[in-house]
Amino acid sequence: MTNFNWTEITNPKNPVFIIAEAGSNWKSDNYENDLKQAKKLIDAASESGANAIKFQTYRAETVYVSNAGNVDYLKKGTTQQITDIFKHHEMPYDMIPILSDYCKSKNILFMSSPFSIEDIDKLDPFVDIHKVASFEINHVTFLKHLAQTNKPIIISTGASTYEEIDFVVNLFKNNPIALLQCTSKYPSPIEALNLKVISEFIKRYEIPVGFSDHSVNPIIGPILSLSYGTRIIEKHFTLDKKLPGPDHSFALEPNELKLMIDSVRSAEKAIGTGIKEILPEELQLRRFATRSIQAIKDIHKGEILQDGVNISVLRPGEQSRGTEPRFLDLVNGKRASKDFKSGEGITDYA
Repeated sequence: MTNFNWTEITNPKNPVFIIAEAGSNWKSDNYENDLKQAKKLIDAASESGANAIKFQTYRAETVYVSNAGNVDYLKKGTTQQITDIFKHHEMPYDMIPILSDYCKSKNILFMSSPFSIEDIDKLDPFVDIHKVASFEINHVTFLKHLAQTNKPIIISTGASTYEEIDFVVNLFKNNPIALLQCTSKYPSPIEALNLKVISEFIKRYEIPVGFSDHSVNPIIGPILSLSYGTRIIEKHFTLDKKLPGPDHSFALEPNELKLMIDSVRSAEKAIGTGIKEILPEELQLRRFATRSIQAIKDIHKGEILQDGVNISVLRPGEQSRGTEPRFLDLVNGKRASKDFKSGEGITDYA
């Protein structure tokens, strides 16, 4: 595993933790090509600068009832059974250690969301963090087993209530946890992101909070979430939006993922420290253009200094800076303690 420490997420001085969500987008047409595609996704996530890449580990029979029916949340009018979709995208358990090792070689954290107790047991030796998908937030036996891993847990909160979130936060009271604001719509319209929830979560639970973004825009949600205090950003990505499968169409392509991550890193720098101070970048122009008390004609030693007659509050440019303008009333009427050339800053008076 990479040298992950939970303080990467909890310490607000650290950069935001970015999870590239591969979801089911590793799936191709056979095991060999599935593995190749998964590794390509890991390559792309690593090259884009993500901290982690996340897959999903499930078995269809432990997710939906066998006669759950059809779904049209991605493509209107689909006639495919939801259980068939899940069955097709089951990640073989023996692929987990292979992808975990490959992630190590690419210096990116391996993650995968489990959906059953068996999934947890298969994943646990290979992950530093567990991730709870939104619709598993009420899966009590699963959650209790997950708590026993004693590992940090990130919980998505799509389509959930405060009552449900309160329950899961209390259940994991002995685990390091974080919550993700999430809208369970694929793709999610911008107006449904509800980013203000992030700051409300922070106040209510006093734990790290992040944002799982299902919108197609690579910039708006992630950048705005920073202003509400997000510590984690999760975003679906794919090698190609046109590939067959349920999660490709609304996911970012590698160039978009890199754009998102670069934009987040730039925005983090722009946010700054919150301390109002004169920055090193401002010093030169402050010296040149901030007003001070300057001579507006040659002044001889002993001459009375008079505002508008021989002194004024002006920008000094390349001339020496004079006394700060807020002390004008103290300077006005005093005598010059030395000769001043026109334009020179007034500093010596008595």
